[in-house]
Formats: sequence, C-alpha cells, structure tokens
Amino acid sequence: NSPTAQKWEIFARDELAPILYPNICRSVGESYRAFGYVDKVDEFSGMQKLLIRGVGSLAMFFAASKIKSKRNITDERIALRDALTKWEEEGLGSKANSFGSKMEAPDIGDVCMYGVLKSVSGLLDEEVLGRSFVIKDWYLRMEEQVKRK
Repeated sequence: NSPTAQKWEIFARDELAPILYPNICRSVGESYRAFGYVDKVDEFSGMQKLLIRGVGSLAMFFAASKIKSKRNITDERIALRDALTKWEEEGLGSKANSFGSKMEAPDIGDVCMYGVLKSVSGLLDEEVLGRSFVIKDWYLRMEEQVKRK
C-alpha cells in the first residue's frame, strides 16, 4: 500500500464513515427509512419487523445524536460536504478519469472510500452525493471496476 492509499483508507474509516451515520439518521423518520431493509428479511415475523424498525429507529437516532456531539458536528450535511470536498480535491484531484491512486486502476484507498459510500447507497439523497461531477464520475467508474472483479 502506498502512503496515499493508506491515507484514504484511514480517512474512509475514521472520518467519512462516522459522518455518514448522522447523515442517514437526522430524524426518527430517516432512521426508520434506514431500517427499511428489515421488511425484506423473510425470517422475521411481521411483529419482529415492526419492533426492529420502531425500536431500532429510535436507537439509531439517539446514537447519531451522540456521534454528532462527540465529534462536535453542528450540521451533519456540512460535515459530509467538507469530507467529500476533501476527497475530491486532495484524493481525486483534477485529472479526469483517474482514481485516488492517480492511475488507471483503483487502489485500496479508492476501494475503502467507495465501500463506505456504497454502504449508504439509497439512504442519502442524490443532492448530497451527486453534487460533485468528479465524485459522481469516480463513483460510477468504481461501480464498473467492482462489477468486473
């Protein structure tokens, strides 16, 4: 692993991932939406699904509030935009069609950043993740790379 790849691996794990949690749980309603996958689990009864989504939503909302407090985040959207801007400017740079590795193929830094963002796919509105053409282009190219492997 290159020092650059390690930098983005650590950033994805220690900076980006914790910021995402408060962004998908800004309200109890958003937390409930995040638990939507539970409805697709056939092994859970209707009552279990209801309890998991209901109680889980409250727990997620309070946990997200605690993370915001611990990290001194006053606006989770701004914190996320700042993290994504850092990735765009320092990680991806201005070279079109490159990866964080600055090569034609992704490195572990790219994979980590992609994995963290992919983990909340469908839970953050397009406005948040799709406002940067550079990040959106990189994300789509990463999807293609992952499908090939």
